[in-house]
Amino acid sequence: MPKASNDLILRDRLQFDIVSGSDRTTLYGRLDLSDYVNVVKKDGLSIKELFLQPRVQDGGDGVGTETLTNTGMFSQYFAGDIGNPSVDKACGIKIYASTRAYQNASDVGIASPDVLCVEEWSCFNSQSGDIADGQFISHCFHSRYGPMDLHPDGFIVVSDLLIGVAADNVTLGPVDEVTTVELDVMMIAEPVKITQARLDEMLAQAQDL
Repeated sequence: MPKASNDLILRDRLQFDIVSGSDRTTLYGRLDLSDYVNVVKKDGLSIKELFLQPRVQDGGDGVGTETLTNTGMFSQYFAGDIGNPSVDKACGIKIYASTRAYQNASDVGIASPDVLCVEEWSCFNSQSGDIADGQFISHCFHSRYGPMDLHPDGFIVVSDLLIGVAADNVTLGPVDEVTTVELDVMMIAEPVKITQARLDEMLAQAQDL
C-alpha cells in the first residue's frame, strides 16, 4: 500500500525459542508503542498494515533448514523426520498480532476480538508407496490475514501491541536442540486523535484482558 505523508513506518525484532521435535506453548512479545500512544492526551495509532518475517539466522542445524545457512530463511518444511516418515505427521506454527492476551493460540482466528494479523505455516507428511524406499508425500501451506484484510479502515490502538507465537510438532534441527527464531516486524500506522466516546469503549473492552 502507498505510504501517506503522515504515516509512520515502525520496525522491531523479537526472538523466541523452539525445541526441535516438540511444541511451543503460547508465548508473547510486546511492541512498545508508548512514544506514539497516550490515553491522557487521547493519542492513538491507526495500524494500516503489519508484516511478520520469521528468520533462522544461522539456517538451523539439521532437518529442514540445513541448506539455508547463507540466507537465514525460515523453512516452511519442518515436519518430523523427513528421512524416515514411518507415520503420518502434521505440524504447524501460528504467529499473530493482537491487543488481547489470549491464553491459547488455538482460540485465535480472524474473527477473534482485538486480532489484527494472523499468519500460519503448516506441513503434513503422508506415507505413500514403499516406506523402505522413503517414498512419502509432503504438503506445506502458508496463509496470511493482515490488517488490510481484517480491518480495512485501520485498527486503532492506544496501548502496546502483542505478538503471539505457538507451535505444534516443529522440527528445525536435531531432536531436542533449541533453535532461536528471530521475528522481524514492520508496521505502517497513522497517528490519530481518539474521541472520548471511542476511548471509553476501548478502555471498557480492555477490562476483559
